[in-house]
Amino acid sequence: MGSTREGRWAKVDPPLLEVLDASQQPVGPDDSPNRRLERPRAGTSVSARGLRVVGWVVPRSSRVVAVEIRYGDRLMGRAELGQRRPDLAERFPDQPFAMTAGFRADLNLIGLAGQVGIGVRAVLSDGTRASIGSFSARPLNGARASTADRVSVIIPCFNHAHFLDEAIESVLTQTYTDLEVVVVDDGSADNTREVAARYPGVRCVRQENRGVASARNAGLGASHGSYVVFLDADDHLLPRAIEIGVDALADHPRTAFVAGTCRDVGVDGRRLPSPKQPLVTADHYAALLESCFIWSGSSVLYRRSSLEEVGGFNERLSAGDDYELYLNLSRRFPVQCHDTVVTEYRRHGSNMTRDAGLILAGQLEVLRSQRRQLRSGAERAARHAGVRRTKREEGEALAAELPAVLRRGDLDGARRRALVLAGWYRSGLLRALWRSVARR
Repeated sequence: MGSTREGRWAKVDPPLLEVLDASQQPVGPDDSPNRRLERPRAGTSVSARGLRVVGWVVPRSSRVVAVEIRYGDRLMGRAELGQRRPDLAERFPDQPFAMTAGFRADLNLIGLAGQVGIGVRAVLSDGTRASIGSFSARPLNGARASTADRVSVIIPCFNHAHFLDEAIESVLTQTYTDLEVVVVDDGSADNTREVAARYPGVRCVRQENRGVASARNAGLGASHGSYVVFLDADDHLLPRAIEIGVDALADHPRTAFVAGTCRDVGVDGRRLPSPKQPLVTADHYAALLESCFIWSGSSVLYRRSSLEEVGGFNERLSAGDDYELYLNLSRRFPVQCHDTVVTEYRRHGSNMTRDAGLILAGQLEVLRSQRRQLRSGAERAARHAGVRRTKREEGEALAAELPAVLRRGDLDGARRRALVLAGWYRSGLLRALWRSVARR
């Protein structure tokens, strides 16, 4: 039920599970369906990414409409019905559905923390359920080894369920194993919650849509690890990402966060040409005032105590909440950066970073909020340089869009861009309007 698509993310070999026991419902004379769970079998070892559940259900008086697979009160999925079974047609010649009474499903149990019990049951057309069987499984080498401290990985998700399984699996296959995963469904209209439910041990917190900063804070409040990673639902961690970050923070106990580098991939997960990310090794606060050299929030591993001291993410910002957090932390604490690629950033049409207006307004608002915090002439000069750079790069990009938007008659789009420019970069707005008039 997880992603097994080829040509996308590089994945480590999936772990093996041991099936401890498997119970079956006997074929009986009562009015419930004849049914049997045939696989998995007790004593076998199976791939955690592809544990196959196989069995059959031959109805008597009520038609079988589905086969559910459940972990406690969570629906992990539904088995595929309609598998051909000539042996059952011969065994139950009076039952018209016996020939196609088989079912099959592949479960993804990557990240299993210990022993779990899975139940399989038939859903009948009269609304009742009939147990088909159950089994329990655990990692072949026992419970996951606990390392120094737990890491909470928080995955905010808003209508990115089609990417979410790959993000979750990139966490569950980390070389560092003392993890908890919290998905925050930020009011999605898609099947975000159902995707998260496929993975035992992954918790899903749902809220009304309040934006990514609120979702990150909600995940922070719902988690307990000493260290925290905020993974965007459309991004992907490389296998040693968390191990590298934890080792760096363990070696520097006063450090608030450690940031690695990222590389770009396309919608299908294939690598794209990526510019070289700068490596900053000193004066991180001043360097961040001049330019946000952390290109992906998913590449950062935080110390929880530092996050709590600064109050988490600023939910009043529509963009730039992560940039402000980097600044607030690096002003108060030491931070570390390294040049190892730890995450892959997926480029697609709905990335926030493609919106020059959001970046312009968000970064300039953040830089304005830092004015009272500056401690030296060097920091004031760095902030001024950051303002000029943001206007030059994002402001000019937004201003360049305006004439084309006007030419195609998109008045709403032109008005939105003009309002952002009027608020943050008036000279860019005047030049854009002059270019539009000159072309006419």
